[in-house]
Amino acid sequence: MLKKISFYFSFLLLVAVSIKSNAQGQGNTPYSIFGIGELADPTDAPQEMMGGAGSSFTNSFYINLVNPALLVKNRTVGDLKYVAWSVGLRGNYRNIVKGDEANSGFGYNLQNLTLAFPLKRNWAMAVALRPYSMVDYRIKTTSPISGNSSEEFNVINTYNGGISRVSYVNSISLFNNLYLGIEGSYNFGTIQKDSISYLSSNQNQLTNSFDYTLTGASVKFGAAYQHSLNKKWKLNVGGSAELQGKLKTEELKTFAIYQDGGVGPELQTKPDTISLNNFSANTPAQFKVGLSLESPYHWVFAADYGITKWNGIKHIDNLAGNFMQDSRDLSFGIEYLPNSSSTKYLNQVFYRVGYKMSTTPYNIDGTSVKDNRISLGMSLPMGFRNPSYMNLGVAFGRRGLNSGSLVEENYIRISTSFSLLSPWFIKPKID
Repeated sequence: MLKKISFYFSFLLLVAVSIKSNAQGQGNTPYSIFGIGELADPTDAPQEMMGGAGSSFTNSFYINLVNPALLVKNRTVGDLKYVAWSVGLRGNYRNIVKGDEANSGFGYNLQNLTLAFPLKRNWAMAVALRPYSMVDYRIKTTSPISGNSSEEFNVINTYNGGISRVSYVNSISLFNNLYLGIEGSYNFGTIQKDSISYLSSNQNQLTNSFDYTLTGASVKFGAAYQHSLNKKWKLNVGGSAELQGKLKTEELKTFAIYQDGGVGPELQTKPDTISLNNFSANTPAQFKVGLSLESPYHWVFAADYGITKWNGIKHIDNLAGNFMQDSRDLSFGIEYLPNSSSTKYLNQVFYRVGYKMSTTPYNIDGTSVKDNRISLGMSLPMGFRNPSYMNLGVAFGRRGLNSGSLVEENYIRISTSFSLLSPWFIKPKID
C-alpha cells in the first residue's frame, strides 16, 4: 500500500513541477489583473454543475474538496474500500463588452488532479494538485500623435501566470455521522505583467516587466454533520475555514528593448534590472457554510454561502489594494439520480442543475461587480454498473456591467472531469 501511495504522490509532484508557471486559462478577463489574480473555484465538475454548492454533502462517485471533512464519507462501501482518482479540465469562453467595443477569448486549464485513499473505514487521505489563482489578460491601445496624422503610439499590456496548489488532506468520521477534516497546501507560481510601447514607424519596442515569484503555505479546516430525518431523508450541515496565508514574494522589475523586423520581436539589449524586492503578501481567508436535504443516491437539494476576506490583506501590488474588497457568494443546487438499483443505463446517470450569485472582490469607481450564472450537467457511468463516471457540465453567466468604467463579461464555462474508482486491497479467498 505504501509503495502505491508513494508512486502516486511522486507522480503528482512531477506534474506539479511541469505546470509550475503555467496556471492560466481564464479566457482573457480584465478582472484577473488585480494582485495574485482571480481565485479558481475549488469545485470539481459535479459541484460546478450545482452552482458550486458542496460544503455539506458528497457521494462515493467523486471527490469533494470544497469541504475537506467530506473526503472520508462513502469512501468505504460494504467491505470494499475505494480508491478515487479524479482528473478535471475547465474552459471559459468570454465575450467582453466595453462601450461600443467587444472582443472574445477562450482559455482552459487543469482544474484538479486528485488521488484519495481510504486508509480505514473512518479515515481517508488525499493528495491534490489544483490551480489557486489565474491571471490571463491582454489589451492593446492606440493613440494618435498630435501634429502627425500618419504616426500612432501603441501600448500592449499583458498579464499572465498564476498560483498552483499542492494539497494534502486528512479526514475522519466519528459516530458515523460527524466528519472532520484538515487540508494543508503549498502554493507556488509566477505572475508576469508586461507593458510594451512603440511607435508605428519605429521597429523598436520598449518593454517594462514586473515578474513575481510566489511561494507559501495555507491551511483549511472542515466539519460536517448528517442527521437522519426518517428512513428516506437526511439533513446535512457543513462548513470550512481557510485561514489567511502568507506568500513569500520576489518582485523583479526589468527594462528591455526589442526590435520587430516583421518576423517577431527580437531582444536587442540585455534586460536591465531596475529593482529586485523581496516581501510578504497574503492569500485571503475564506469561509463557507452549507445546508442540504438528501435522499441518498436519489435527490439532493443544497445551498452554500461563502465569504472571502480581501480587506486588510497585503497584496503584491498597489492596484489590488485600491480596487478589491471582501467578496460573497450564494449557491443553490439540485442533484437527481433516477434509480440507483435499476439495470437501465440512463437510470444510473446523475443529473444536476445550479445557480450562483456573487458579489465579486472588484469595486470599480464605488460600484461592486456582480456575477451571476446558471449551470447544469450530468455524470455518465463509464460502463454498466461501473463505479467510474465521466462528468460534463456547462454554465452560462454574466459579470459586471457595460457602464462607466465597468466592463461586462458574458461567459460560457465548460467543466469536464473523470472520477475513476477502484477497490483497494481485496483480500484473496482461499478455498
